[in-house]
Amino acid sequence: MMAHRGTDAAFEGKPAAIHIERLDTDSEISGTPPIKGEYASAGTLESAGFDAAATKRLVRKIDWVLLPLLSLLYLLSFLDRTNIGNARLAGLEKDLHMKGLDYNAALAIFFPFYVAAEIPSNLMMKKFRPSIWIPSIMVAWGVTCTLMGLVNNFGGLLGARAALGIAEGVSSLVSPSTSLCGTDVTNVV
Repeated sequence: MMAHRGTDAAFEGKPAAIHIERLDTDSEISGTPPIKGEYASAGTLESAGFDAAATKRLVRKIDWVLLPLLSLLYLLSFLDRTNIGNARLAGLEKDLHMKGLDYNAALAIFFPFYVAAEIPSNLMMKKFRPSIWIPSIMVAWGVTCTLMGLVNNFGGLLGARAALGIAEGVSSLVSPSTSLCGTDVTNVV
């Protein structure tokens, strides 16, 4: 990296920002264009308040502890989402006295609630700490999945599928949000 002091008359009397340009070939390997023109308040990790060893430990901890658990939850979410097909094969329509397009309605009611729950989830993730929000939504999702076993009529199935859509829609952003944990600091270290 190459750093040089930026000058701007609007920032007279304030500490000058350091202009950072990437001169390495990492961007050519990854296929993304090189990042130029970023402004940072310091030129090195240490002067920015980052400890290179502590940053490496943090990234390793996220990679080995958090991501496997979130991957498992994502797998279980996918299995649960497709489980209604197995229930149909096991006699769901007969047990709940469904006819015509009732099964299709039970499938379709899931998705509007799933999509509608994603944006509020992002807002809540910013309002609460992830250490509170992520376990809360996982418990809500688990309770919803468990209570689906108590469904005994078509109306209950629709309500359970709508609740499942909300629970999975809220938790669907957990995995993509972990991609925000990686920063340019980790690429430098």
